[in-house]
Amino acid sequence: GDLHNFNLFPGLNPVEASSALFFQLFPNISVTIYPHSVYTLMTFPTSTPGVTKETLSLLMAPGAKLKDDTDEQYKEKCEELLAFVVNINDEDVVAIENLQEGLHNAKDQGIQGEFLPKYDWPVHRFQNMILDGINGKTLNEDIMPELDNAFEKKMQ
Repeated sequence: GDLHNFNLFPGLNPVEASSALFFQLFPNISVTIYPHSVYTLMTFPTSTPGVTKETLSLLMAPGAKLKDDTDEQYKEKCEELLAFVVNINDEDVVAIENLQEGLHNAKDQGIQGEFLPKYDWPVHRFQNMILDGINGKTLNEDIMPELDNAFEKKMQ
Protein backbone atom coordinates (compact mmCIF):
# COMPACT_ATOMS: atom_id res chain seq x y z
CA GLY A 1 0.00 0.00 0.00
CA ASP A 2 0.87 3.65 0.03
CA LEU A 3 0.08 4.47 3.64
CA HIS A 4 3.76 5.21 4.25
CA ASN A 5 3.63 8.02 1.66
CA PHE A 6 1.17 10.24 3.53
CA ASN A 7 -0.02 11.27 6.97
CA LEU A 8 -3.45 9.86 7.73
CA PHE A 9 -6.63 11.59 8.77
CA PRO A 10 -6.28 12.41 12.48
CA GLY A 11 -8.06 10.29 15.08
CA LEU A 12 -8.24 7.00 13.19
CA ASN A 13 -8.09 3.80 15.20
CA PRO A 14 -5.93 0.90 13.89
CA VAL A 15 -8.79 -0.74 11.98
CA GLU A 16 -9.81 2.52 10.30
CA ALA A 17 -6.17 3.32 9.51
CA SER A 18 -5.93 0.16 7.41
CA SER A 19 -9.39 0.22 5.81
CA ALA A 20 -11.17 1.73 2.85
CA LEU A 21 -14.85 2.64 2.73
CA PHE A 22 -16.83 2.63 -0.52
CA PHE A 23 -20.15 4.42 -0.92
CA GLN A 24 -22.49 4.56 -3.90
CA LEU A 25 -25.01 7.39 -4.05
CA PHE A 26 -27.79 6.44 -6.44
CA PRO A 27 -27.65 6.78 -9.36
CA ASN A 28 -24.18 7.97 -10.39
CA ILE A 29 -21.87 9.08 -7.57
CA SER A 30 -19.16 7.05 -5.86
CA VAL A 31 -17.23 8.17 -2.80
CA THR A 32 -14.17 6.23 -1.67
CA ILE A 33 -12.55 7.05 1.67
CA TYR A 34 -9.03 5.88 2.38
CA PRO A 35 -7.04 6.68 5.55
CA HIS A 36 -5.27 9.59 3.78
CA SER A 37 -7.64 10.71 1.03
CA VAL A 38 -11.11 10.78 -0.45
CA TYR A 39 -12.02 10.13 -4.07
CA THR A 40 -15.24 11.23 -5.68
CA LEU A 41 -16.41 9.85 -9.00
CA MET A 42 -19.43 11.01 -10.94
CA THR A 43 -20.47 9.09 -14.06
CA PHE A 44 -22.65 10.43 -16.82
CA PRO A 45 -24.25 8.33 -19.55
CA THR A 46 -24.17 9.64 -23.09
CA SER A 47 -26.52 9.09 -26.00
CA THR A 48 -23.93 6.72 -27.51
CA PRO A 49 -24.18 3.13 -26.20
CA GLY A 50 -20.91 2.08 -24.61
CA VAL A 51 -19.67 5.61 -23.89
CA THR A 52 -19.60 7.01 -20.36
CA LYS A 53 -18.31 10.42 -19.28
CA GLU A 54 -17.01 10.90 -15.77
CA THR A 55 -15.41 13.30 -13.34
CA LEU A 56 -12.89 11.99 -10.80
CA SER A 57 -11.57 14.11 -7.93
CA LEU A 58 -8.85 13.34 -5.40
CA LEU A 59 -9.00 15.13 -2.05
CA MET A 60 -6.09 14.68 0.34
CA ALA A 61 -6.42 14.69 4.12
CA PRO A 62 -5.42 17.96 5.78
CA GLY A 63 -1.79 17.56 6.75
CA ALA A 64 -1.29 14.53 4.47
CA LYS A 65 2.12 15.83 3.40
CA LEU A 66 4.90 14.18 5.39
CA LYS A 67 7.07 16.61 7.35
CA ASP A 68 10.28 15.66 5.52
CA ASP A 69 8.77 15.80 2.01
CA THR A 70 9.35 18.80 -0.19
CA ASP A 71 6.37 20.32 -1.96
CA GLU A 72 7.64 18.70 -5.17
CA GLN A 73 7.90 15.26 -3.54
CA TYR A 74 4.40 15.58 -2.12
CA LYS A 75 3.03 16.67 -5.50
CA GLU A 76 4.72 13.69 -7.17
CA LYS A 77 3.27 11.27 -4.60
CA CYS A 78 -0.21 12.73 -5.10
CA GLU A 79 0.15 12.44 -8.89
CA GLU A 80 1.24 8.79 -8.54
CA LEU A 81 -1.73 8.10 -6.28
CA LEU A 82 -4.11 9.75 -8.75
CA ALA A 83 -2.57 7.80 -11.66
CA PHE A 84 -3.15 4.55 -9.73
CA VAL A 85 -6.79 5.46 -9.04
CA VAL A 86 -7.36 6.48 -12.66
CA ASN A 87 -5.84 3.20 -13.90
CA ILE A 88 -8.13 1.11 -11.67
CA ASN A 89 -11.11 3.24 -12.63
CA ASP A 90 -10.31 2.93 -16.35
CA GLU A 91 -10.41 -0.86 -15.99
CA ASP A 92 -13.89 -0.54 -14.45
CA VAL A 93 -15.03 1.81 -17.23
CA VAL A 94 -14.03 -0.72 -19.90
CA ALA A 95 -16.15 -3.37 -18.15
CA ILE A 96 -19.14 -1.01 -17.79
CA GLU A 97 -18.97 0.22 -21.37
CA ASN A 98 -18.70 -3.35 -22.68
CA LEU A 99 -21.80 -4.26 -20.64
CA GLN A 100 -23.67 -1.25 -22.07
CA GLU A 101 -22.72 -2.24 -25.63
CA GLY A 102 -23.69 -5.87 -24.98
CA LEU A 103 -27.11 -4.87 -23.63
CA HIS A 104 -27.67 -2.56 -26.58
CA ASN A 105 -26.61 -5.20 -29.13
CA ALA A 106 -28.71 -7.89 -27.46
CA LYS A 107 -31.78 -5.64 -27.64
CA ASP A 108 -31.17 -4.92 -31.34
CA GLN A 109 -30.86 -8.63 -32.07
CA GLY A 110 -33.90 -9.63 -30.00
CA ILE A 111 -31.74 -11.64 -27.61
CA GLN A 112 -32.93 -12.12 -24.06
CA GLY A 113 -30.02 -12.80 -21.79
CA GLU A 114 -30.05 -14.17 -18.30
CA PHE A 115 -28.57 -12.51 -15.26
CA LEU A 116 -26.10 -14.61 -13.33
CA PRO A 117 -26.82 -13.72 -9.71
CA LYS A 118 -23.25 -14.31 -8.59
CA TYR A 119 -21.88 -11.76 -11.07
CA ASP A 120 -24.70 -9.55 -12.28
CA TRP A 121 -26.69 -8.63 -9.15
CA PRO A 122 -25.38 -5.01 -9.11
CA VAL A 123 -26.60 -4.48 -12.69
CA HIS A 124 -29.93 -6.19 -11.97
CA ARG A 125 -30.41 -4.18 -8.79
CA PHE A 126 -29.48 -0.88 -10.47
CA GLN A 127 -31.86 -1.49 -13.38
CA ASN A 128 -34.67 -2.30 -10.93
CA MET A 129 -33.90 0.86 -8.95
CA ILE A 130 -34.26 2.91 -12.15
CA LEU A 131 -37.52 1.18 -13.10
CA ASP A 132 -38.94 1.57 -9.59
CA GLY A 133 -37.96 5.25 -9.53
CA ILE A 134 -39.62 5.88 -12.90
CA ASN A 135 -42.76 4.15 -11.66
CA GLY A 136 -42.80 6.04 -8.35
CA LYS A 137 -42.11 2.96 -6.24
CA THR A 138 -39.90 2.78 -3.19
CA LEU A 139 -36.72 0.71 -3.06
CA ASN A 140 -37.35 -3.04 -3.14
CA GLU A 141 -35.27 -4.43 -0.29
CA ASP A 142 -35.89 -8.01 -1.49
CA ILE A 143 -33.27 -7.62 -4.22
CA MET A 144 -30.56 -6.48 -1.81
CA PRO A 145 -27.60 -8.82 -1.43
CA GLU A 146 -26.74 -10.19 1.98
CA LEU A 147 -24.18 -7.90 3.54
CA ASP A 148 -21.24 -8.97 5.64
CA ASN A 149 -20.84 -7.09 8.94
CA ALA A 150 -17.26 -8.25 9.68
CA PHE A 151 -15.96 -4.66 9.49
CA GLU A 152 -18.53 -3.39 11.97
CA LYS A 153 -17.65 -6.21 14.37
CA LYS A 154 -13.98 -5.17 14.27
CA MET A 155 -14.97 -1.62 15.21
CA GLN A 156 -16.80 -2.68 18.38
